[in-house]
Amino acid sequence: MIFLRFGNTVTGNGMLDERTGLLLSAVNESCVNGSFKIVEEGELLRVFPKTLGVDGQTLRAMLSYLEDRGYIEVGYAEEGEYCVRPLPEGRTYFERLKREGKARVRRRIEAFLLALFGGFTGGFLGALIAGLFAAGGAP
Repeated sequence: MIFLRFGNTVTGNGMLDERTGLLLSAVNESCVNGSFKIVEEGELLRVFPKTLGVDGQTLRAMLSYLEDRGYIEVGYAEEGEYCVRPLPEGRTYFERLKREGKARVRRRIEAFLLALFGGFTGGFLGALIAGLFAAGGAP
């Protein structure tokens, strides 16, 4: 079984690109209990909008990429028919993305609140020092 390599399937922050993410989602939905399932190439290609330009060759490359990274296992791939199943890493991928997104939002809120508190504290201390100098300098 020979698969062709497919361009950039991972973004800079370790996330799958849109096409590969859609394919992983389709495999997860097809194999509800995590067991192998035989799917037709056309069934997988219907997942992608026409604007993404995914064909059979690209699909094979994406399946190979997901298999190499431990997201799915491909039992066989013959004549437009694939036997696939998601692995634990592939099943938890989207849950992990959701958790990481929430953590990122939380860090941004914390940074904003710390900056706001630091600004108020600096302003208060500056006004206090200025008041002390003003009061101490008058006879």
